[in-house]
Amino acid sequence: MQETKRAMFEKSVKMRYPFWIILAIVVTGVVGVLIVYNEVIPPASRTYSAMHMCKRRIQRYAIDHNALPSLLRQTKEIDGYDNSIKDAWGYDFIYNVDTNGLVTLTSLGKDNKPGGTGNNADMIGTYPSRQQNGKWSKEYIDWTKDPFERYRKRE
Repeated sequence: MQETKRAMFEKSVKMRYPFWIILAIVVTGVVGVLIVYNEVIPPASRTYSAMHMCKRRIQRYAIDHNALPSLLRQTKEIDGYDNSIKDAWGYDFIYNVDTNGLVTLTSLGKDNKPGGTGNNADMIGTYPSRQQNGKWSKEYIDWTKDPFERYRKRE
């Protein structure tokens, strides 16, 4: 009887062994991706990508509601994309619309203060929410002030 219990225990352990190996591989992969995402992709690039998606979400909202959102959190997420309304340092984007419908999205950088250089530099993007004919701009409207412009000059 004792042999049977031992054999059953050993069989049970062997059956669970592949599960733990697969789990360890998956966890290692997820941790690796997070490290690469946070260390290899520069914060300015992550911030620019988030600003681009905010612009798309704002314009989708405008088209659906015939008005711009008063807050970024009112916009719907777009499936399959990073839908953050924060910059790479975890600060909310500053969202403003002037009387002519010019939308401005701003990240104040790592220090969350106006001005600065390097990672502390502001990233400011503007675009017209409406076309000249009065219709809402498409979600892929070009920036009139590109928040990534200073980084493109290095290329």
